[in-house]
Amino acid sequence: MNLDTEVNGVGGTKMGREDEIRLMAYSIWEQEGCCDGRDVEHWLRAEVIWEGKQKQEQEIASTQSEKDAGQATVRAKKKRVAKKKS
Repeated sequence: MNLDTEVNGVGGTKMGREDEIRLMAYSIWEQEGCCDGRDVEHWLRAEVIWEGKQKQEQEIASTQSEKDAGQATVRAKKKRVAKKKS
C-alpha cells in the first residue's frame, strides 16, 4: 500500500482525520504481519504519527508565511530606496 497516495485520496483530495488514521493503523497492522488483538495499539500509534505530521505541516506553513512576509518587507524597502534615488 502506498500510504501517501491513500492518505491524500484519489485525485489529491484530502481525507478526514479519522480516515487518515484508519489507513495508517491498517498499514501498521500489515507491516507487523496482520496480527490480531493489537488494533488499539495500532490506532494509537497512527494517531501519534498523524498528529506529528499535522504539527510539521503547520510549522512549514508558518515558516513559509514568515519567509513571504520577510521578502515583502525587503521588496518594500528596495522600492523606498529606489524612490529616494530618483
